[in-house]
Amino acid sequence: MTLRRPSRSDLINISESTHVHLTEHELSVVEQMIADNLVHYDVLDQIPEVIQTNVAAIRIPGSRPTREHDPFNAIVRTCDVRSAAPIEGSLSGMKIGVKDTICVAGIPTTCGSKLLYDYVPDVDAPIVSRIINAGGHITAMLNTDDFAFSGAGHTSTYGPGLNPRNAKHVAGGSSCGSAIAVATGQVDIAIGGDQGGSIRIPASWSGIVGHKPTHGLVPYSGIAGYDLTLDHIGPMAKNVESVALMLSAIAGKDEAWSDPRQPDSIEKVDYTAALSGSLRGLRIAVVEEGFNTPWSMPQVNEAVREAIKLLEHLGATVQSISVPEHNHVVPIWNSIATEGGIDTFFHGLNAYGTKAWYNTRQMSAMSKAIKSNASDFSPTAKVSVMVAHYMKEQYHGVFYGRARNLARQLTAVYDEVFKRFDLVVMPTTPQTAHEVPPMPEVDRAAHISQALNMLCNTAAFNLTGHPSISVPCKDVVGLPVGLMFTGRYFDDATVLRAAHAYQIAQ
Repeated sequence: MTLRRPSRSDLINISESTHVHLTEHELSVVEQMIADNLVHYDVLDQIPEVIQTNVAAIRIPGSRPTREHDPFNAIVRTCDVRSAAPIEGSLSGMKIGVKDTICVAGIPTTCGSKLLYDYVPDVDAPIVSRIINAGGHITAMLNTDDFAFSGAGHTSTYGPGLNPRNAKHVAGGSSCGSAIAVATGQVDIAIGGDQGGSIRIPASWSGIVGHKPTHGLVPYSGIAGYDLTLDHIGPMAKNVESVALMLSAIAGKDEAWSDPRQPDSIEKVDYTAALSGSLRGLRIAVVEEGFNTPWSMPQVNEAVREAIKLLEHLGATVQSISVPEHNHVVPIWNSIATEGGIDTFFHGLNAYGTKAWYNTRQMSAMSKAIKSNASDFSPTAKVSVMVAHYMKEQYHGVFYGRARNLARQLTAVYDEVFKRFDLVVMPTTPQTAHEVPPMPEVDRAAHISQALNMLCNTAAFNLTGHPSISVPCKDVVGLPVGLMFTGRYFDDATVLRAAHAYQIAQ
């Protein structure tokens, strides 16, 4: 069977849209040459594709729960995914929820969007296989902002994720459902994604623990891609012990999918063994720029500074430092996330140019959805699509390149800090949870403006890739506040150790 050949009008349209501007004579010559070239694609079409194998598991899709059973809107769909044979593993007996961006074979994965409402993966993401092999029971696909393009948790096509402490406020995004499901006891541990703070922001605003691992420590393959340099996936739970348990189960090199985010080798670590309860001997830097943001609430700063005093009582050496480059995080991150993220979207959620295994069914589903239903993107995602296209057409990707270069500089600065200190600390978010914004049909501008004004601290370590955790500290104005520890590359154990010591000392 041959692929459909382009018509003369197709070629004219391509010629104009790519600025090649073929003459009539060139079109006549090129038309046949293109037809000849497509013969190779005909051959490629007949070669069987290598399909990733899934672990043997029970896979039963459920339904969307009623508001009575899920009052804060955590769950997109219940499910029953577990090993077909009994397993005694580290996650045995635990209910696990995964963000609705993670491929679970046989279970719809929609990315919180109408665009992918009927997409059902036929493959498990590597972390799903690891959860099943460790005895975990996946019971829910969890709510997320539309394609994760928000930090507030209010743009999902299924409705906003409501704060479990106060339903007049949002839970934080984009992994809103993961935070809510943990906080309300619907799951024992959840998996969230983090491109600009989407694990740590909802953890902070909802009063739980959320860990963004070192970039590449946990394979991101089989998960809706954003920008390869920003993509992180990690655990969320009520306590550091459960986070460490899950990280031990899902961390490590994945050979089958060849995730380009991962280094050539990753040491296997039991992260629960690092939870000594002690901070003695640790050197901790307080980054003052993390307290002096345009969005900072004095009550949040005060709560975090009180928490830092406790770190000294626990035996840590604490010193304030200045990192001026931290002030540039938002504009740097914004360019990379907007231009890089949208470019990945328009490549079917699988970025070109890597040696990874490509999820071609997902690529097809996403690309078709954009062509037929792009108007169903959330208002925030639509703005990003427009900005990304404009910057690429008018400025040729130069600002994405500048942002990536500046991210390298920021990384180098923090690497120098980590030569002198074991950890840095600051507020996870500069403010407490927002009130639920108006829906776009009521006030589109207000709806969009609430999407990104909380990530000035968290996004820094998506740019650099250092491991970072949010742990609850003192509530203010009736809402949770998060304390954020960040450490050296692949020293997630020390980050977890610090969070655990603080947690048990409160």
